[in-house]
Amino acid sequence: MLSDQGWGRPGGPRGAVVGAPAGHVSVHPPGPPEQKGRLSNPVLRRLSDADVHDLKHRYGEGESVSELSRRYGVHRTTIGAHLERAGIARRRLVRKMTDDSVARAATRYGEGASLAVVAQEFDVHGRTLAREFRRAGVSIRPRRGR
Repeated sequence: MLSDQGWGRPGGPRGAVVGAPAGHVSVHPPGPPEQKGRLSNPVLRRLSDADVHDLKHRYGEGESVSELSRRYGVHRTTIGAHLERAGIARRRLVRKMTDDSVARAATRYGEGASLAVVAQEFDVHGRTLAREFRRAGVSIRPRRGR
């Protein structure tokens, strides 16, 4: 009988196991299993008209889609959709490094500095530096311990 199991009663035992002796509590909380990574019910945030106007202005001033998505707490595709609806052309990938800065970074890397250290010195992400090195034909050392 379900009433004997504490189900549906305010203050009944959380995690009670159906058919278990009275007082037995499961080690797993009731409800669906916990998901790792994505939220099962993400909060959908709508941008106000003022926010959309502001993000269009900021994008026009040079702020990236990623920066805008962090600023407004929405996904990058949401920012892209607002720009598209407004008829604003998306910028193509802008190189973060010039050929000269890649050559200087390669020299520093060749002196023994790690990819992460050189990337930090040139104020770029390690993956950006690795991509630029591959493009320039600079061989990348294997990571330590690998």
